[in-house]
Amino acid sequence: MSSTTESGKFFPHGSRWLRTDFHLHTRADKEFSYTGDDNYYYSGYVDALKSAGIGAGVITNHNKFDWDEFKALRKTARKNGIFLLPGVELFINDGANGVHTIVVFNDQWLENGQNYITPFITAMFSGKTPEQY
Repeated sequence: MSSTTESGKFFPHGSRWLRTDFHLHTRADKEFSYTGDDNYYYSGYVDALKSAGIGAGVITNHNKFDWDEFKALRKTARKNGIFLLPGVELFINDGANGVHTIVVFNDQWLENGQNYITPFITAMFSGKTPEQY
C-alpha cells in the first residue's frame, strides 16, 4: 500500500486537525502490559485510542517492529477512522544515561509486502542479537 493511498483516505483535502500520539507501545514491547482477552486485543487497543480521541498515531516499540501486529492494528484502526504509522523507539543505553529517539517511517518502508524497518533496526545494533537490544 502506498503512503499516498493510505494518507488519502484520512486526509482527502490534504490536511485535517487530529489529536495524535506519536509514542504508542503494544504488547510486542516488553514494557507494555496487556491482561485482557487475546481475541479482543486489536479491537480493545483501537477502542482505547478512540476513547482518548486519538485520530493518528505511531506504533513505537522499544528497538523492535512487529510487522504482523502492526498490520493487524492498522487494519482495525483504519475501520475506526484512525491513521497509524509504523515507527520505533530507539533506546541506546550509554552508561547511567540512555538516549531515546522516536523514528517514524512512511509506508515506503513496507511497500510491496516488504518489511525494511526490521533490517534498519538490526543495523542500528550491529553485532548484537535482538534479545541484547
